[in-house]
Amino acid sequence: MKPPATGGAGTADRWRNLLCVGLMALIAGMCVLPAGASFNPGKPYQYVLVLSLYLPALTLGFVRFERWRELGRRPLMPWLMALLAWSTLSLAWTNAARPLDEMLRILSVLVFLFAWMHGVGDDPRRQRWLLVGGAGVLAATAVAAMVRFAIHPPADGRVTGFGVMANANLIAAAMGAGFLWLWPWRFRTPVRRTLKWLAMVVMMSCLVLADSRSAWAALFASVFVLLAIRNGERAWRRLLGLGVVGLGVAAAAYPELSERGWSFRPQIMQYAWRLFEQHPWLGMGQGARFTIPVQGGMGMDQVHTHNLFTQVAVELGLPGLVLWSAIWLALGWRAWRHRDDVIGRVVLGLWVFASVMLQFDLPHLIDSPRPGWLIIWLPLALSLSLPAAPTDRPHTR
Repeated sequence: MKPPATGGAGTADRWRNLLCVGLMALIAGMCVLPAGASFNPGKPYQYVLVLSLYLPALTLGFVRFERWRELGRRPLMPWLMALLAWSTLSLAWTNAARPLDEMLRILSVLVFLFAWMHGVGDDPRRQRWLLVGGAGVLAATAVAAMVRFAIHPPADGRVTGFGVMANANLIAAAMGAGFLWLWPWRFRTPVRRTLKWLAMVVMMSCLVLADSRSAWAALFASVFVLLAIRNGERAWRRLLGLGVVGLGVAAAAYPELSERGWSFRPQIMQYAWRLFEQHPWLGMGQGARFTIPVQGGMGMDQVHTHNLFTQVAVELGLPGLVLWSAIWLALGWRAWRHRDDVIGRVVLGLWVFASVMLQFDLPHLIDSPRPGWLIIWLPLALSLSLPAAPTDRPHTR
């Protein structure tokens, strides 16, 4: 992928640097900026993203429209464009309170992918700077969240973050993403290697304290796969060790884990299927409001299906479900084919993590930037950096 030219290499680099800053702001803003109702991004976060990411990306796209066509020609993008177009069309029959907000959410996803392609692309330095830097921000957030947890333990005993991460499942998803961003990278100096493992331990500790069973299972599955694709006796010893530790932890924690049961997931799934049967072809529309009469731990009815694929089926019907399932499976296949590349391993780890966690939590596909973006849209953005065919040499620097 060639860097965009807007009047010289220096100007192109400035645009790319600006987009990189905006992408980092998207990650950092989740950690520190205040949220609105239901953990939606607050106005300060939205203003930061508009100024640092959306406006620069849109300006770059309008300077030369060919850049949008270049994005549309990347692997998986034609199918994703079709999904976003169908989501936009579904606004004609949705009962969403503010359809314009849903339109802006669809646009924000597209602009994010555009910004990643033209701000980061296949430049390994920018890829590393964003992923390692973002993981560092998440690690610092984990420390702050755990300190607050130790000083003022919440009633439910689960650590939460700040802003859009002020929920146990949301911070668990973010910490799992940061852990997997760091996992494949190699650092040459002992100090950097120590900092890497310290950050990973901090994020894993925060994830554990969040007491999100779906995140626990997702991270275990991701690490298992990343170890399994390695060659050599040492990798197999680690894989065996991980299996033994996982079984031991599961056995020790079984009484506590089983106490919460299935958290009404089978009943929610049953009602979600009924909603899908009512609108199988068109769905209820992007951002549709509905209620599932199953009361959770808060004593309130559910307003989503707690499963990404059933949520897509309810909102976007069978066309949306088929398109998204095809995109997600193709993304996993691309990541597997590029597993010898460091970015391929990052995408593969995130894909496995999301494939497990999204069965139980974080059900919204098209939404404002929140932790779900880090395990859904970020892997898709990273896949834009992968070549059409697998590389012969692993890229591990």
